[in-house]
Amino acid sequence: MECTVLKVDQDYRIILSPAHLKRAGWAPGSEPLKGWLLIGGPGRCRLLSSAEFESDPGCLSLRAAIDAEPDRSAGSLIEFRDEASVVLGLRLQPVEITPPGPGWRLAFPKTLATIMQICPKETSVALLDLQEHIEIWTLELLRASATKPLTEIL
Repeated sequence: MECTVLKVDQDYRIILSPAHLKRAGWAPGSEPLKGWLLIGGPGRCRLLSSAEFESDPGCLSLRAAIDAEPDRSAGSLIEFRDEASVVLGLRLQPVEITPPGPGWRLAFPKTLATIMQICPKETSVALLDLQEHIEIWTLELLRASATKPLTEIL
């Protein structure tokens, strides 16, 4: 596993190296790359290529659940749907990684930035290469994940 800390710029972007993209199975050329950011929690998301997304049954089930959510009825006007279900669609965001100049740039969708409490020019994030995927973590989550004593993990 490799961990790189990156600053979020004024346009909510981070710069990805070609090495990060290649290790995660992306083939950067000269055209923008299409993909998805899948939010695992308020401090963590995974970058998926369109091909990965389209070939994974779990991702396709998630997409179907997101598409069906607006049509679900709450019943009475005084009944509220579960919050997690209502915001399910926000947990999957389409993204584009634009080609070099100065590097491959990934812009965080504003909704995701809000959920992760990312402030442009103030926030840094951790880029982790995990199981042939790129995950983006807040530094707070990275710090918190290192607090469990090693004896409890091993």
